[in-house]
Amino acid sequence: MKHATSLSNRAPRWVIAVAVVGVCVAAPFVAAHAQTPAPAPAATGLSAVKGVVMDSVHNGPLANANVIVEATGRSAMTNADGQYLIDSIPPGQHRIMVLHPLLDTLGIQMRTPAYPFVAGRTHDLDLTVPGGERLANALCNSVWRSRGPAVLVGFVRDPDTNGPAIGSKVSLVYQETDIIGRKRPIVREAPVDSGGFYRICGLPADMSGKVQVFRNGVSSGEVPAEVTNGFVALRAFSIVAQHQAIVEVKSDSGKTKRYAKGSARVVGKVLDKRGQPLRDARVMLQGGGTVALTKPNGEFVLDSLPSGTQALDIRKLGYAATEVPVELSSNTPASTTITMSDAVPVLETMRVEAAQDKALSDIGYLQRKQSGMGRFYDGKQINHESISFSDVMRMDPGLRVQPTGDGRTYVITDTRSASNGCVNFYVDGTLWQPMTPGDIDSYVQPAELVAVEVYHGSETPPQYSPPGQSGCATIVAWTVAKVRPQTRSKKP
Repeated sequence: MKHATSLSNRAPRWVIAVAVVGVCVAAPFVAAHAQTPAPAPAATGLSAVKGVVMDSVHNGPLANANVIVEATGRSAMTNADGQYLIDSIPPGQHRIMVLHPLLDTLGIQMRTPAYPFVAGRTHDLDLTVPGGERLANALCNSVWRSRGPAVLVGFVRDPDTNGPAIGSKVSLVYQETDIIGRKRPIVREAPVDSGGFYRICGLPADMSGKVQVFRNGVSSGEVPAEVTNGFVALRAFSIVAQHQAIVEVKSDSGKTKRYAKGSARVVGKVLDKRGQPLRDARVMLQGGGTVALTKPNGEFVLDSLPSGTQALDIRKLGYAATEVPVELSSNTPASTTITMSDAVPVLETMRVEAAQDKALSDIGYLQRKQSGMGRFYDGKQINHESISFSDVMRMDPGLRVQPTGDGRTYVITDTRSASNGCVNFYVDGTLWQPMTPGDIDSYVQPAELVAVEVYHGSETPPQYSPPGQSGCATIVAWTVAKVRPQTRSKKP
């Protein structure tokens, strides 16, 4: 059954959306020529219905949707092509309802007006989720739409109760370009209503940013959101009312760092783009926490995680750094399969030009460089032809590179430390948790480096001071995985 070509020969296609996040939308239908009824269902005196459920937001079929004929007990799931068939329907006037996670995220209730089912006939009925422009018009008033045609919308739930996460707030950050080409970060926020829904109107048609949700001092992971159809970006969240446990670690400077723990778990597999398992890929919860290395079959497990929407950071030498969102709950372990792309190409040059300066300014590098605290390396100061990251760091006079004794790996120590010479590493702003001495060489390639910051003791900025380790040196490495969109160089 080809829904794209048979509309003119089918019964009406119903475009249905009774309620969209509290906004009522009419339920018109697109008139079409009636089709000669198909042969009667097997059960004499009963009716049947078949058709296709289309997703106009993503311009494709809606698979795995539950199509229900109300008050009859009859239903069916759509297949990968959006097709469904329901038989043994009692004749009479019945409404059809569609259930699907996409509709939950949009806040849509899909329900047709009463439809006449005739005994002995199979009816053709195609159903369509409203398109992006229609949804944006229903969700946002004309004042907001004049500022931008798109809307970010979704449902925020409690991962342990599945009810609405009342009292939450959603925060979106994206880049906006002014009339002379300068980019600046824009922060937009919206409360979550009593039904668990939120909407952020007036967004650009090509918006791409990061979004997270906050509730009672709890925050979710920072996950991507993107407008792909010019009108609607979808992002559902889950967030607990409070963490199950908080671990407090006090540093020797008196500062206390709080880490959330829980009983959620995620299991998964890391593959390359050809579907082959990747061994020794490093998987970590975004922002720090439990770390795992994948097994030879690519599998990994992370335990004792906080519930809710979180993000995983995956790295492996030779592959581009990858971030993926996961939904964690203490009720059921989450499962994910991650595909890593090949390493980003080596930049032809590392010229310090306007675009690169802007990118380094966005991550705060240039501001910290102007402070006079620490040492800073970028552009031609970095030897991108070095064998390893530790080899690159030989350029800093306050650091020492020493062999571990296995004949293969090296460790970086602090020559200014009177004690153990400890060094902490941050890669693209995230604290690096070593699994074995010198393992950072296995993940950070010299060719990927854009800038490096080196601090000793008290000169370290607060955001790069792990609890209890204020006396250690700190190396902050920024790679093309973080700033490549702004620093991609063109061939001369």
